[in-house]
Amino acid sequence: MRQFVRAMVIPFFMALFPAVWYINRNLTTARLPPHTEPTTTLVVAAIGIAVFGSLVFAVIVAQFRRRDSKTPSQPVPYPQRIFQPDTTALVIFGCFVATAFVWALIEMAGFGPAWLGRLLEFLLIPVALPLLVLAPLAIRFHWAVVLGLVLCVLWMSLLGTLFSDVVHQRSGPAMNT
Repeated sequence: MRQFVRAMVIPFFMALFPAVWYINRNLTTARLPPHTEPTTTLVVAAIGIAVFGSLVFAVIVAQFRRRDSKTPSQPVPYPQRIFQPDTTALVIFGCFVATAFVWALIEMAGFGPAWLGRLLEFLLIPVALPLLVLAPLAIRFHWAVVLGLVLCVLWMSLLGTLFSDVVHQRSGPAMNT
């Protein structure tokens, strides 16, 4: 069960990040029809639906990955470790997600001091590189924003996995911890 939950983490956030972006975009932009006044109840309900939908997506992806997984005694291939990170990589990934969450609360919801939002924005630049690379397309096409957000999740997982390898002094295929 633990491996199953571990396999759900990255797909969950791959679905959640674009969903939250759509919620913010569609509830706060008067140009998108139909414009709805963003009440607290509506935003909480939309985020709840996004979390539930992301959870369903993560369960489905993890179920497919379970069928394709190798025996536990074999080393996990590096690309698979990005989708199923070890404990150290999950901690780093969690720090990235927590930083992004606090930034979103400050910038999008208006909670907290603006200076902290600016500081977190600066700290999140390395994490947002995929979105920054797609910025020229994202200005015109919403699919580029969605792709950028999904790639940011994968990038955060890759950075966590690389950090884990450095901490554990691994090179090449590593055992899943």
